[in-house]
Amino acid sequence: MLMRIRTWLIAVNLSVIQGIGGVVPATFAQEPIPVKREILALYDGAQEGDADFTRIHRFAEMPLNHLGFILRFQDIRTKLPEPADIERYRGVLTWFAGSVSDSNAYLAWATRVSRMNVRYAILGDVGITINSTNILAVNRLLALAGVRHTGEYVAPTLGTRVAQSDRSLVEFECALDPVFPNYPVIRANGAGTRIGLMLETPSYDGGRKSILVAIGEKGVYAAWNYEFCHQRPPLYRGQWFINPFTLFRSAFGSGDQPIPDTTTASGNRLYFSVLGTEGLTRASKIEGFRDASATAGEVVLRELIEPFHDLPVSIELQGEEAAKSGRAGTLTQMLLKRILTGRNVDLLRHGLQVTLSRSDSEYPSISGLSPLISADPDHYINRPMSDETAYNNKSAVGENGFSALKETVANTESPSRLKPFNLNYHAYSGEYPALLRSVEEQLSAARLGALTPISANQYAAIVDGFFSTRIDRIGSATWRIRDRGALQTVRFDNAEGRQADLQLSVGVIGQKRIGPTLYVALDKTIEPAVVALDSSEPSRGGLALVESRWLVSHVVKDQCVLRFEAQGYGDGSFIWSGAASGRYTIAVERADQELWRETAEADEASRLKFVLPVSAIKPVTVRINCTAGARSARK
Repeated sequence: MLMRIRTWLIAVNLSVIQGIGGVVPATFAQEPIPVKREILALYDGAQEGDADFTRIHRFAEMPLNHLGFILRFQDIRTKLPEPADIERYRGVLTWFAGSVSDSNAYLAWATRVSRMNVRYAILGDVGITINSTNILAVNRLLALAGVRHTGEYVAPTLGTRVAQSDRSLVEFECALDPVFPNYPVIRANGAGTRIGLMLETPSYDGGRKSILVAIGEKGVYAAWNYEFCHQRPPLYRGQWFINPFTLFRSAFGSGDQPIPDTTTASGNRLYFSVLGTEGLTRASKIEGFRDASATAGEVVLRELIEPFHDLPVSIELQGEEAAKSGRAGTLTQMLLKRILTGRNVDLLRHGLQVTLSRSDSEYPSISGLSPLISADPDHYINRPMSDETAYNNKSAVGENGFSALKETVANTESPSRLKPFNLNYHAYSGEYPALLRSVEEQLSAARLGALTPISANQYAAIVDGFFSTRIDRIGSATWRIRDRGALQTVRFDNAEGRQADLQLSVGVIGQKRIGPTLYVALDKTIEPAVVALDSSEPSRGGLALVESRWLVSHVVKDQCVLRFEAQGYGDGSFIWSGAASGRYTIAVERADQELWRETAEADEASRLKFVLPVSAIKPVTVRINCTAGARSARK
């Protein structure tokens, strides 16, 4: 019976998505419209060097990734795309510090692009030295943001005041200095321009008004020094003046589309950890281990891996340790063999680049967080959070700066989930007591959190899925999601009053709301999936996953039976919504052998909560059957 239901669902999926036979429901009747996710990021290599050093990559790419966008970098000094090739892009983004190389050629190209169905976001300088011969062309470009350049500038700015300010757009992380930076005089190009910031000179200077942050119908503009509080000594750390999430969402019209999400799985925030082997065979200086001549690697195994068997760790073989020979090499191999026998341990197979990625009191800006990948042609995947080498030990004797990682973990969860919980450390953590204690604190926090632990290799596959995912709108509030690989969560921002319709959707396991954000979990076995949203009426379609510590897939259900496959670390805690009142029998099996059976009862909120105290590092099958009472309650 269950297999027949599953076969029917797949058949419906194919007929709905491909239009094969039958009457396609009105919700899916629209001709598929591809959702464009690529943004052409232009930079001047003469100003900034390689793409990895650009402001767009260092500061803007992370919030753009969060909104689901993929950046394609192009040096302005190379041949720019032909207009016909521009159609693939959602828009163009520039962040120049002044006039670019061959500005006349760039302006001619930008003028052609401005006539196309492409959005344009201009941060900083427009890239052109404006004069009487080119101001009309510049203003054709600025018109996309609803503004025009007068050719005038205000310098000095003494007496300038703020005439209008939209706090949802500006003063996101920093405020303007008491004496404003010099600025151009920019005017609105029409009544529909949304003004983020308008300044006005004093009356003795004519009371000239200038719009320095603006949103138009097809673009945005934020003037230099009014988009970002740029890096200054002694810290050389900048902060966003504009709200990049709001501005980029408006700039590129992301609207209500689903966003491939790399932070979440099965409704919970992801967790993964990487242990570098550097220092594996060093002698430990920790009391209790020093006298026993224990190595740092042995301490890590006994204190950080074995006690936390419910948290996975991926081992990164590093050159110094892997290259050792003789007695030291033998000791290294023995230690690695012991570590890798742990059921929660695997070998890192996919390179994950360590970068500076912090958000804390020392780095009080999201600009300190890394984007998903590097901007160079190799596109290395970045680790979401820094390892212990990024934390200077300026604290009291016996303390370690790595304890500040908890600030980044907290700041990237609220008010918005920007990163998974990621713990990176080295084997020499077993050499020093303060560092060992700091790592242990992070592991204890992860154990208590509502997380879905995964291997670092799985995270790398999820990031790959972010870039491969293709989305088509096939209805007013319905999308087809395909080629997503290991990525199985899509997110809807500002989704108040909406939820996934489980009867119209295909391949949707469940959903979870956190504030205005809706996370929708997909089944990896259904390709492509279809997500249909409706109003916030009670969800139809029976049991739906709210959250789980384990990864869930192969979901098959009918009126009173639910079966799924699960895999994960530690005990499996689950919450399902849409449960009729009554008791349910829950059984776990592997290879047709029952491992555990118990009953659970739905609560008053129609939620079924239970914990499965079995190992699921190797996948298990879970069956949920309603009792007679629950069955009668459904009728």
